[in-house]
Amino acid sequence: MMDDDYGIAAELLDSGNRLWSQVECDVKQHCIVVYARLYAHPRLDVDGALAESERLLKSVIERRLEGRKKWVAAVHWSHRLCKTIVPTP
Repeated sequence: MMDDDYGIAAELLDSGNRLWSQVECDVKQHCIVVYARLYAHPRLDVDGALAESERLLKSVIERRLEGRKKWVAAVHWSHRLCKTIVPTP
C-alpha cells in the first residue's frame, strides 16, 4: 500500500472530481497533513463543497492509511478562510 504524498494527493484529486484545484500532502513519520484548495463550484455552495470535501478526505485517507498514521486536512476556499478536518474518533 502506497502512502506517499504523490499517491494520496493524486487519488484525492481523482476522487474529488474537480472539487479541488490543488491538493498537497506533507507526509511525516507518524502523520500526514493534507492541504486542499476548493474550486468555485457551479453546483455546490461553500457549505456543500466543504461537506463533500470532508466526506471524500475521510474516505480516501482512512482507507489508504488503515490507522497506521494520524492525519489532518485543511480545506481552503479563500486566502484567509479554511476548514480543518480530522478523523472521526
